[in-house]
Amino acid sequence: MIALNRSRRHSLAACIAAAFALTAFAPACFADNAYDNVLNCNDTGAGSLRDTIANAGENDTIVLNPTNMHCSVITLGSGEIVVQRNNLTVKYNADNTNLFTIAGSNHRVFNHRGTGTLKLQRLGIELGKYTSGPRARSLGGCIYSKGTVDLEYSSVEACKVTGNSTHSYNSSGGGIYAATSVVLNHSTISDNSVRDPQINYQANGGGAAAPVITAAYSTISGNSAGGYGGGLFVAAGSNQASLLKQCTISGNTSHRGGGVSTRASVTILESTISGNSVTNYGSGMFVDGAPALIYNSTIAFNHSSVSACGIAFFGSGTYSNSLQNTIVANNTYTSGSFNPDCDVIGPGTSSFQLNGSHNIVMRSASVTLPSDTLADDPLLLPLANNGGPTQTHAFRDGSPAFGAGLNLTRLTTDQRGAGFARTVNGATDIGAFEQQVRDVIFADGFD
Repeated sequence: MIALNRSRRHSLAACIAAAFALTAFAPACFADNAYDNVLNCNDTGAGSLRDTIANAGENDTIVLNPTNMHCSVITLGSGEIVVQRNNLTVKYNADNTNLFTIAGSNHRVFNHRGTGTLKLQRLGIELGKYTSGPRARSLGGCIYSKGTVDLEYSSVEACKVTGNSTHSYNSSGGGIYAATSVVLNHSTISDNSVRDPQINYQANGGGAAAPVITAAYSTISGNSAGGYGGGLFVAAGSNQASLLKQCTISGNTSHRGGGVSTRASVTILESTISGNSVTNYGSGMFVDGAPALIYNSTIAFNHSSVSACGIAFFGSGTYSNSLQNTIVANNTYTSGSFNPDCDVIGPGTSSFQLNGSHNIVMRSASVTLPSDTLADDPLLLPLANNGGPTQTHAFRDGSPAFGAGLNLTRLTTDQRGAGFARTVNGATDIGAFEQQVRDVIFADGFD
């Protein structure tokens, strides 16, 4: 007897009966999605994660259940796990506070060869590494996909891409590379890297790289790239805009675009980009010839060894770029005089215009800011856990951001989400953070 380790939506008896009857519906019985249970933490063999995925059907869900498995870590000693199906879900059947760890042990963890979606839920993917041959691109240190990678309540940490290219083949995605898109929901991408000894300036996306990146309530921190996008790299090639909503991108490093580098349309909403660094332009964000819409966000305390410029707009062309209710301030540089110390810099043409209103930008160059832009220090406190799933910058007493904003998009919460109103007593603050207590009588901070 062979134990079937799966639960399908059609009964096995009905499928067998249909098959013997040679009906047209028989193949569908084995094409329906199923829940396939992993039985142990072995790297290979019957009941292992690798074996269960290899035998899965299209749209199946692979379940790691702590009760059945009696373990919480799988270490891959024999190479990456290949996912042939277009659409597959791998999930840990536990509460959201716990993650099941899959460690690459110097191998890439998942190679998704399908063009659909590889969905990962409540998993900790770590310690992967990928290096290609000399005439191929090195992509995805822990996760590679020809389609979409969708992370929910998961993490990708300490993964590495090391390029080996003697030609101009870009290495990308220290943690994740996806040919179509990356989706992050309540997830963390941290301490990943991408490097190429031959063409390091083209090693892009230390944390993740894709033509479209959609993220909400997620943290991208401590990643590094030799080229563009220490945290995230949005590549050209898609008509769909990327969206970063209620995220914190901090402590990432690269040549350009310490936090984010984008070559395609991107919208940043209620997010914080802080403490990133570069050796060149755009310590917080590098916008390379593409439209960027930035609303209710804070871009501060990023650092460059050449030019501060928390946001650097680069390239030619006419794009609709906008700042709305956003702080860009306190971005610093060590030395160099090629560009002035600034928080926002344009591509070098006096006609470069930023649309929007109700912003704080302390210093700018080669760009025309909205006419009501404030240049005062917003008096931000250090990045900290101020509630919600991601870290934010609160205000010091007397901040000019306090009550000076406009909730144009009618948001109900600030970056922190539920329980943190975007507008309090009819007033909206500038930036990603909203002060929840309004002291009308003692507005100077004394009581």
